[in-house]
Amino acid sequence: MSSRVVPPSTRFKAVTLREYWGVYESSVGDLEAFWAGEAGRLLWRKPWEAVRVGEGPGSRWFAGGELSPYENVVLRHSGSWVWRKPALLWEDESGEARVVTYSQLDQLVSRAAGGLRSLGVGRGDWVVVYSPPSVEAVAVMLAAVRLGAPFEAVFTGFSARELARRLRRRGARVLIAADGFLRRGRPVRTLEAAREALAEAGVGARLVVVERVGAPLREGEVGFDELLSAGWEQGSAAVPSDHPLFGLHSGYEEDFEPVTHPAGGFLVQVYATTRWMGLRPRDTYFCTVWPGWITGVAYVVFGPLMVGSTVLLYEGGPDWPSWGRWLELIDSYAVTVFLTTSSALRMMARQDPSALRGNLDTLKAVLVTAEPLEREVWEWAYTRIANLAIPVIDSVGRGTVPVVNLYIQSEVGTFVTGNLLNYTFPPIAPGSAGPPIPGFHVDVVDGEGRSVRGAPGRLVLRAPWPSMPVEAPEGFRRRWSGGFYDTGDLAVMEDAYVYPLGRGDVVLKVSGYRLSPGAIERAAEAVPGVARAVVVGVRDELRFEVPVVVYVGDASPEEVKRGVREGVGPIAEPREAYRVRELPGEKGALRAELRRLVREVGLEGALARLLGGAGGREGGAAEG
Repeated sequence: MSSRVVPPSTRFKAVTLREYWGVYESSVGDLEAFWAGEAGRLLWRKPWEAVRVGEGPGSRWFAGGELSPYENVVLRHSGSWVWRKPALLWEDESGEARVVTYSQLDQLVSRAAGGLRSLGVGRGDWVVVYSPPSVEAVAVMLAAVRLGAPFEAVFTGFSARELARRLRRRGARVLIAADGFLRRGRPVRTLEAAREALAEAGVGARLVVVERVGAPLREGEVGFDELLSAGWEQGSAAVPSDHPLFGLHSGYEEDFEPVTHPAGGFLVQVYATTRWMGLRPRDTYFCTVWPGWITGVAYVVFGPLMVGSTVLLYEGGPDWPSWGRWLELIDSYAVTVFLTTSSALRMMARQDPSALRGNLDTLKAVLVTAEPLEREVWEWAYTRIANLAIPVIDSVGRGTVPVVNLYIQSEVGTFVTGNLLNYTFPPIAPGSAGPPIPGFHVDVVDGEGRSVRGAPGRLVLRAPWPSMPVEAPEGFRRRWSGGFYDTGDLAVMEDAYVYPLGRGDVVLKVSGYRLSPGAIERAAEAVPGVARAVVVGVRDELRFEVPVVVYVGDASPEEVKRGVREGVGPIAEPREAYRVRELPGEKGALRAELRRLVREVGLEGALARLLGGAGGREGGAAEG
């Protein structure tokens, strides 16, 4: 297979690198004019007075402008043929399914917004959602948007303790939680975690329960059907461009920290990138990333609905009842654009090919995100998933439709690199995350901030972007110290192509989830008998990276692993826990040194070097 690939289905859309550079350099040469053109595609109640004001992390876009976010996401389709087509398709593991048109979604959102208002939710009040991807969850998020209330979706893989921290930090007025759902054939009881989190948070938020598994409600709790009966919300709030639209908690060294995106700039950015990456009104789109992560919010709740596509929501795992489940859904619902993670493809590539069944002839693109995508995994996806059963032109034995890797980060809000099916599509470089997307001034620099090519460096953005966070931690602001934004990731850039390498700091990247080592350490140190702990990420063949805890204390490795699972969530459970007699030095320096040694000599060698003079290891590792 050649080093650069143009799939047969895109040969008439492909551009040369010279043509790509012409478009890209024009965009970054005048970013304000470029993004003003894209902003003109939205519906504004009041025009902006300035495209951008401020500098660096204090930049604000479309200053003085006002718009209705809900009007731009859903109501923009009213009166068109899109209004009568499916907006959401939903299925759970048991096979129960549901279809909701854009018109029906608007009615559901109107009733949910009326219910939220009856609970005291108004403009600026935070709504937190703790649920798998369901029609009700999407409707509540959009209902908050309709009221001008920001929301945060919390991944159900996070524990009650982490949910409580988010409720407290947001000062949430309402928590929406499913009472449970099926995952790999067993019920996940999210209502128990929601109740525990509310009790711990102490913010007085009302609990609205989406009744799925029939758990009885307690006094003061509101069932979802009861919420819908409170009344209808007919209008849609217009807000300033920099009004908070939604937020997430992103992993930093010491903790998960809140990041909040603005209404105007985010909607401009997500609408543009969704169109460019290939979605159209007649597409059926399946994204396996749940809301609770930036891809699941940007490219499930907002972008595809703005475009008018049909979105498939699936609650189950990829491996139940077999690893062919996602492919069967693609076949059943005639999915045209499929978005998943690198980790998912790695795991699928290791399965028995006979389990991966499904006629995938409707696909026009496979999109991948969250982590680096190794060339061999790209090749497997291209020849297996992107290879139509009925080949076209010269695709026999090869792929037919593109497999495109894209880079995203919570603070940026949308994809910033990748081959764009409906805009700039140069030949694909397997193993890369494509070229920078027009409008994002992406670069790779050395320690002095100078551009570097063909060698590892820091992945940066040299200029602000429209969805600059209106709330971000001090760590985000410090990353602008060189006059550009340092993403924290390492990468190599060759020609136009960006090859991400993973984190350049001590933050972990586990199956695409950005996890805070400090949060994992606190959970470990909360285990009785643990005096001190430090966390390091080690490479993993399937999940890219996994946490390992090194600790001082009397607790067993199994108790430490369980404590992290209960304190942070299943996604953060360490693969191993090592008991040692002493951990020398200050925590931050210890993390950095352990990370460096792990990359140089592996985990066992790192422990031997770091702890040899500190009494050595005292216990074994827990079973992974």
